[in-house]
Amino acid sequence: MILMLAVLMTVANDAPQISNGRFEQSVKTSGLPSSWLFTSLPSKHHLVTYRTKVVGEGDQASNALAIHVAGDHPDESVAYNAHQELKGLAVGKTYRVSAKMTASGLSTAPMIVLECLNANGDKHLGFARSEERRLSGDVTAWERFETDITVPEGTAVVRLRVGIPAKGNAGGTAVIDDVEIAEVK
Repeated sequence: MILMLAVLMTVANDAPQISNGRFEQSVKTSGLPSSWLFTSLPSKHHLVTYRTKVVGEGDQASNALAIHVAGDHPDESVAYNAHQELKGLAVGKTYRVSAKMTASGLSTAPMIVLECLNANGDKHLGFARSEERRLSGDVTAWERFETDITVPEGTAVVRLRVGIPAKGNAGGTAVIDDVEIAEVK
């Protein structure tokens, strides 16, 4: 029985993993979701706000990640995202990463990006981005978005990014939840 449990735990630990993909755990000092890092422009942190947001009500309430681009944001090509390095992805296998989102005041839908990097982290070996989508209005019901990637030879690090581009999205907010990964068979 113990041997079987050890084998199952080894298999589970080798499976692809996203840490805190449902944004339920938070850092006590900041209130931000744990296991994620957040981008901002140097010396211009006020142009983006990340926060944990409660979604749903009662027994259905849970946390999600809200990303807000400041209303006075310059119309620049900047992507604001939460990111982390993924574990357990195998070279030659194809994976799908997906999340659900709502959007308010955005002209462009949120995105998922996967970057495959060499051991030094200075060379991109693979890149995948969810389909770029223009929005004609707010997205008030949860919608899923996704991207697939086949991990190329030489990949040592797979970085997951989930967020929004700033260009055209000043004053808008994306709420992102349930980031998941699965092998595509």
